[in-house]
Amino acid sequence: MTTDLWGVLTPTPTGTTVRFERRYATTPEDLWSCVTDPERLARWLGPVYGDLVVGGRYELRMGEDVAGSDQNATGEILACDAPRRMVLVWQFPGEPESRVTVDIAGDDDGALLVLEHLDLEEAAARGYGGGWHASLDQLDDHVAGRAVRDWDDLFAAALPRYRQA
Repeated sequence: MTTDLWGVLTPTPTGTTVRFERRYATTPEDLWSCVTDPERLARWLGPVYGDLVVGGRYELRMGEDVAGSDQNATGEILACDAPRRMVLVWQFPGEPESRVTVDIAGDDDGALLVLEHLDLEEAAARGYGGGWHASLDQLDDHVAGRAVRDWDDLFAAALPRYRQA
């Protein structure tokens, strides 16, 4: 089974949702580790600090590894059901609060990750479409054991598609 690598932007009553469905050649447990283990997250998304448990707070450093940077997302973990589901509050400097959900399922073809970023303003959703696209490409590199490609290059290649959506 294959999935469409491109995310879908959908208007909702509370904003715009960006949704991705990506299949990875690994087990659900390994994919869960990729999205929750700080050491593995740092390899494809960025260093993360805090507690990735219900009620825990986190800081994801997507630029330089500096606390409090304007390139860091922060928030609270609302749900964590290993190895299937995580829901978190996403607060990025200068933006309204939003939510991110990650759902993982498995079958004989590997593991399916469904990522949704909810409650975004439309203009921000288009940028997040390109950003999550690039990050999930990096996750694919990590899972496959390849060198993780540069986020800026991946983002620059993906963003025009989301700007046209």
